[in-house]
Amino acid sequence: MNALSVALSDGACLIDSTGSEPDLKTVLLKRLSNYYARLGNGHRVHETSLEDIQLLTAREALSVVARVQEIIGAEEEPGVDQPPLIGTRDLRELSTLLSIVFRWGIDPLYARVVPVWKNMTSAIQSQMINHSTAPSEDYASISSLTSVLLRLVFPDGFQGRVTQTLITTTILEKYSMDLLKPCMFLGLTPFQTITALGGILSSDPRPLPYVRKLCIQLLGKQLLKPQGVRSLCAAVFGENDCPADDSSIEKLQHITRVLLTVPANTRPEDFFNQVIPKIVGLLAPQESATNKRAAAFVISRMLSVDTKFENQDLISRITRTILLRPFLGGEGGEAFDATLSVSSALTTLITLVSNADPSPTIISALLSPIVPTLYSLLHYMDHVKTVDPSVREPLRGLLITWGKIVLNADGVRILWSILQSEEVNWTIDLEGHINRTNKSEAPKPLSLITPEDLKDSAENEYSIDSNILGLYPGPTHFVQLLKAINRVDISSDLFVSLLEAYRDRNIGIDEDPARALLYLQIIMQMQAQLTDGKSSANILCKPTHLLSFIRHVLEPQTSTSNERDERHQNIGVRVNLQIVVPQDKELSEEGDSDDDIPGAEATNFDNEMMETSVNLLLSILEANEDLSARTAPILNDIFSLLEPLARDSSEALRPLAREARMVMTARLASTSSAKYPSRNPNEESAQDVYQKALKLLQDPILPVRAHGLLLLRQLVTPSVPNSNDPKLNDDALVPAILSIFLQSVQDDDSYVFLNAVQGLAAMVDRYDKEVLRALVKDYADGLDGLKASTLTQRDLDTRTRVGEALASVIRRCGEALSLYVDIIVPPLLQILRSRHSPTALRTSSLSLLSDCESTSPLSMLPYVTDLAGTMLDILQLEIVPTHSISEEKQPHSLDAEPLSTNTKFPPLRRGAVHFLTLMIRETTKLIYESSFGTSLLSEDFLKRAKTTLGYVASVDSDNIVRVMAREAAEDLNHLYKAMVGL
Repeated sequence: MNALSVALSDGACLIDSTGSEPDLKTVLLKRLSNYYARLGNGHRVHETSLEDIQLLTAREALSVVARVQEIIGAEEEPGVDQPPLIGTRDLRELSTLLSIVFRWGIDPLYARVVPVWKNMTSAIQSQMINHSTAPSEDYASISSLTSVLLRLVFPDGFQGRVTQTLITTTILEKYSMDLLKPCMFLGLTPFQTITALGGILSSDPRPLPYVRKLCIQLLGKQLLKPQGVRSLCAAVFGENDCPADDSSIEKLQHITRVLLTVPANTRPEDFFNQVIPKIVGLLAPQESATNKRAAAFVISRMLSVDTKFENQDLISRITRTILLRPFLGGEGGEAFDATLSVSSALTTLITLVSNADPSPTIISALLSPIVPTLYSLLHYMDHVKTVDPSVREPLRGLLITWGKIVLNADGVRILWSILQSEEVNWTIDLEGHINRTNKSEAPKPLSLITPEDLKDSAENEYSIDSNILGLYPGPTHFVQLLKAINRVDISSDLFVSLLEAYRDRNIGIDEDPARALLYLQIIMQMQAQLTDGKSSANILCKPTHLLSFIRHVLEPQTSTSNERDERHQNIGVRVNLQIVVPQDKELSEEGDSDDDIPGAEATNFDNEMMETSVNLLLSILEANEDLSARTAPILNDIFSLLEPLARDSSEALRPLAREARMVMTARLASTSSAKYPSRNPNEESAQDVYQKALKLLQDPILPVRAHGLLLLRQLVTPSVPNSNDPKLNDDALVPAILSIFLQSVQDDDSYVFLNAVQGLAAMVDRYDKEVLRALVKDYADGLDGLKASTLTQRDLDTRTRVGEALASVIRRCGEALSLYVDIIVPPLLQILRSRHSPTALRTSSLSLLSDCESTSPLSMLPYVTDLAGTMLDILQLEIVPTHSISEEKQPHSLDAEPLSTNTKFPPLRRGAVHFLTLMIRETTKLIYESSFGTSLLSEDFLKRAKTTLGYVASVDSDNIVRVMAREAAEDLNHLYKAMVGL
C-alpha cells in the first residue's frame, strides 16, 4: 500500500494547482522540478518550448499511471470480489493524468506525423511500419506512448486477458477512439486495418451495436485513403492475384455493399467524389485481374437500374461523369474528382465492358451517349495507318458490342445522330496519347483538289468506295460497321430513314447538297454490302418497314405537289425579276432542256425515287421467296399502286412496274396452287411444270421469263390426241394464269408479248366463254363517253395486243363462232361508233369484225345489215377528195399520231371498204350455194353502195382506198348477177 501511496503522491506533483506563476510554461517547469525532486533521481528539464514541456509532462504522467496500474493489478485476484484499492479522489487524479497523456502527448504527435505520412511513398511507409527507419522523433514518441497505453489494457498481449481495473475502465470508456487512431496508424496498413475491421464485423457472435457502428465508421475512413479501395479488394480476395473461387460472387457483393455505405457524419457527395475515382482507377492496365473484375462488378451495380439503393442517382451521375466526360468535350456542370484523359478513359471503358457482367441495359446506357464520339475516333484511326491495332481493334469491338445489345429504336436514333453530326478531329502522338484538335486546323479534302488531281482522276478512275469529297462519315466505313454489328432490324430501319431523308432533302428548297450526297452514297453502299444472299445482315430479309416505305413513295403526294408549285412559282418570280441578261448565250441555248420546263427537276426526282422503290421491291421479292400478298397484305396496296405506273409512267419506270406486278402475280399464284394438290401422275407433273413456270416468271432475266410464259402456254393449250404433254386441269388456277398473260401482253419485248397473245388464244380454246369475256372486257371496256379520250399510248398498245389475241381466237373458232358472236360483235360495234376513241382502235375493231365475217359469215347474219350501213356511212362521211385540200394540210399518218381521233386517216376507210368487200363476196357465195342471200340486202342498199363505192373509187385521195373501192364495186356487180340468177 505504501508503494501505491507513493505513486499517487508522485502523480499529484504533476497536477499540483498551487502557486501563482504567470504562465503555463513556468507552471509546468515547477511541477516537473518538484516531481523529479520527489523521485530523487537528479533529472533536470532541458526542454525549452512549451510543446516539448507538455510532451515531457505527458510521458511522466503516463509513467505514474503505469506504476499505479502495476500495483493494483498485482493485488488483483481473478474471480474474487475485492473492494477497490483506490478511492474517488485518487481516481480523479488518475483520470486527470490520462487526460494529460492524450491531450499533450498522443493527439499532438498524431497531428504532426500524419501529414508527413501521406507525402511518403509506399516503400518508405512499409519501412516505417517495420520499424527499420524512424524519420522523426515524433514517430518514436507516439509509438512509445501508444505501446505503454496498450500494455495497460493488455498486460499479457492482445490475445491475453484485459485487466479489470478502474484505470482500464477509464481508458476504454473515455479514450478508446483516441487510442485506436495511433494504433491503426502505427501498427496497421490500410489492408491490415480493413482486414481487422472486417473480421470484427463478421465475427460470431455479432459485435455489439455500438462496436459495429464504430467499425463501420472506421472502415469508411479507411476507404478514403489513397490505397483504401485497393486494400479492401486485397483484404477480401487476398494479396495474391489468384483466380476467383466459387464464392467470388458473394465477395464481390460484399465489396459493393461496403463501397456503397456512407460513413456517419460524412456527406454522400464528399464520400463518393473520393471513392468512385479510386474504383475507376482499379480498371487501369497495370492492375490485377481480380481488381479489374471487382471494379467492373461494383461499377455495373452502380449503374444498374434494376436494383434500388440509397444515393443511386448521385452515384450514377458521378460515375458517368468520370467515365464519359473526356469524350464529351469537357461538358458537365459539377466539378468531380476525375482527371482521366481520352486515352485512359477509352482503356477504362474497354476494360469495364470486358470484365463486367454482359448486361445489355448497363452497356447501352453507358456507351450510348458517347457512341458518336467513339465512332469519330474509330473513323480517324481507320484512316491513319500508324495507329496501334491494339488500340483500334478494341475500340471497334466496343462499338460492335454496343450495336449488338442496344435496343432497336435507340440504335437507329444514335446511328442517325452520327450521320447528322460534324466530324470530331483527333490527333495521336508518338506515345499513343489521343487528343482533340481544333476543327479549323483540319483542312477538308475538297479544298485540296487541284486541276492536276482532276486530271489524274480522269486517267485513273476513282473506286466507287472512295470518299474523294471527304464526307463524314465515310459511306463505306459506316456501312462496314453496320455489317459488323449484324443487326438487320437496325440496318433496315436506318435504310428506310435514309431513303426518306434523301427524298425529303431533294424536295426541299436550299438544302445542303453534300448531305443529300452523303445519304445517297450510304444508300448505295448498303445496297451493295447488306443485300447479299442468305447473309444474316441482309436488310431485305425483314422487309416490313421497307414495304411500308415503298408504298409511301408510290402513293400520290398531294402536299408535295403543292410545295413544288410554290417552289416553281418562286423560281419564276426570280427569273422575271432578273435584269442582267446572261452573256454566255451559247451556254444558255445549249442548256439542259429540262431547265425550261417548270417542275422538270422535281418530276425527274420523283421518277428516280419511284424507280429506286420498285427496284427495291424486286430485290425484296427476290430475296424472300415465300413473300407474297398472302403473307404480307401490304403487297396488295403496292400492286394496285403499280398499275398506273405500269401504264402511264416514264420509259425507265414502266417496265420495272410491269415486272414487279408480274412477279407479285406469279408469287401469289405459286402460293395459292398449294391448296389444290393433284391426284394422278399426269396432273402432278402438270403441277410441277406450273410451279417451274411461275418460278421462271419471277426471274429478272428476260429470256428466262419468256420461257416461263412458254411453259404456261403449253399447259393451257388443248390436248392433242396421242400426246403425253402435261396439261393443267385445275380451273381454280385459270384467273391467275389469265392475269399473267394479260400483264405480259404489255411487255415491250416481242417474244414475250407474242407468247402472251398465243397463250390467251389457247386459253379461250381450252376454257371457253369466261376467258373470252375477260379478253373482250380488257379490249373494249372503259371507252364510254369522254373516257376514251384519256387513253394513253400504253393503253392503246395493250388493247391492240389483246385484239391480236382476239383475232387469233376468232380464226380458230371457225363455224363455232356462232357460239361467241354475241360476246364479240356488240362491244366491237360500240368501239366503232365511239367518236372519242382513237382512230387506230376503231380501225382495229373494224379488222376484228372483218375477221368474224371472213371466218363465219352465217354467224354474222344478225349484224350484217347494221354493219353494212355503218361502213357506207363511214365512207360517205370520212372521204377525203383528192382536190379538196392542199398537200400542206394533208393529215399526218396514223402511225405518227396513234392517239388521234381524226377520222380522216385512210386506214379507217380502208377497213370499211375491206369489210364491205368481204360481206359482198360471202353473200354472193351464199346465193350461189343455197339461194339464201337473195333477200339479205335491200335494193336501196345496193344502189347506195354502188354510188358510194363509185364515188370513192373516183375521188378519194388515198390510192389504196380507190383501188379497194373499185374492187368492191366489181364484186357488187357480181352480187347483182347472182341475185338475178345469172
